[in-house]
Amino acid sequence: MAYEFAAVVLAAGRSSRMGDHKLLLPLGGQPLAGYAIKAALASRAQHVLVVLGYEAEKLRAALPPGTYQVVENAHYAAGMATSLRAGIAAVPGNAAGAIILLADQPLLTAAHVNLLLAETETAPDAIVAASYDGRRGNPVYFPRSLFGEVLTIEGDEGGRSIIERHSERLRLVALEPVEATLDVDRPGEYEALVANWERYSRMGSD
Repeated sequence: MAYEFAAVVLAAGRSSRMGDHKLLLPLGGQPLAGYAIKAALASRAQHVLVVLGYEAEKLRAALPPGTYQVVENAHYAAGMATSLRAGIAAVPGNAAGAIILLADQPLLTAAHVNLLLAETETAPDAIVAASYDGRRGNPVYFPRSLFGEVLTIEGDEGGRSIIERHSERLRLVALEPVEATLDVDRPGEYEALVANWERYSRMGSD
């Protein structure tokens, strides 16, 4: 049986720890947010949704070209849960589930997304999460059977309470290299990413 999947890229946060809008920071000739969106577009997900909030119009103007749906979250200041709810609510009805990507993880690739989606075909009702060095991370896939619960979460979480509530349904997929987990929250992390970009960018093409 062939399943259809959605990829939801969360790009609505205020970047409060960075000082600047981190998703607009330049990286390799494009805005940082472009990498996660391109990974989703190049993956086997048939539906790609990008959730915007903080400085939505400025970020929308900088997004890469492609066929995806922009979802604006007017309540982004209330926490990540509002963006996750907005994205899940917009997932087309024929999608078996949705994989949630964070827009500040520029080293994730389509191959990483596809590894997670492949796992869902052996366990369609599982929660599938990336793991790095044995630790659970992002992206995370939620099957449609849990969408109702996702739509009830509050605050600044990305579904952690649902994963804990249904721990018996969790499957972890190890992703390599471990640098793929890197996210950009603070100026020092961005500076290190830029300084090592040539080496990091080669990882995605190996």
